[in-house]
Amino acid sequence: MSKQASSYFQRPLPYRRRTQRPLNSLLWLLPMLAVFHVLDLWWDADLLRGELLHRGLAAVGLTATWLPALVVIAVLLGQHIVRRDPWEFQGLTLAGMALESAAGIVPLIGLGVLTDKIWPPAALSGAAANSHAVAQQVVAGVGAAVYEEFLFRLVFIGLVLLIFANLLKLDRHVVGTVAVLISAAAFSLNHFRLPELSAAAFPWREFIFRALVGVYLGVVFVTRGLGVGCGVHAFWNIYFFLNHPAPA
Repeated sequence: MSKQASSYFQRPLPYRRRTQRPLNSLLWLLPMLAVFHVLDLWWDADLLRGELLHRGLAAVGLTATWLPALVVIAVLLGQHIVRRDPWEFQGLTLAGMALESAAGIVPLIGLGVLTDKIWPPAALSGAAANSHAVAQQVVAGVGAAVYEEFLFRLVFIGLVLLIFANLLKLDRHVVGTVAVLISAAAFSLNHFRLPELSAAAFPWREFIFRALVGVYLGVVFVTRGLGVGCGVHAFWNIYFFLNHPAPA
């Protein structure tokens, strides 16, 4: 029997594995990137200014606003080619990723309710922003979800696993756990400006809250893949900014 004919008799991959394919992640992320960059250009809002990937590229003279998106696309396409996955468009898989991402923020909402009772972030007590400012925060949150998950989860955790688990043959579960914790701490620190970090009173409450969010997102990435991780992060940012708009 030929290879092509035998493929018809292969059992299809379960949903949980299809979501981890780089091509499905890319197809799920492309609308997020498009909305973020198109509205950023339309508003001339420079929403990329706070993104670490953009700042890193700018540090070496690569300042074009479309370059961060191109990096994400190139890496995911590269992964797809290296893995030799089929070039298949799976609409039901993408629909499932959308539903799973929306449902995935429920634990974060619970965490937010709990931590608001213990340590309410002072920055959330200001006057409500106007609708345009809120819209910009929401769109910036969608872009941040993609770029932060790409850097702190796919790049960092992926490299740590590659070096310490694949090459050095250390226990993969231990390496993965340590990588998730370190990435969560770095993710949390990335949300503070240097003057805040050098102040006498370090913002421990906000740092711990964001680190816990980072741990959860790291677990989602490891178990469900980049696409679902970005989706959960994006829905969480949308929920957060709609309920806690910064002052105008």
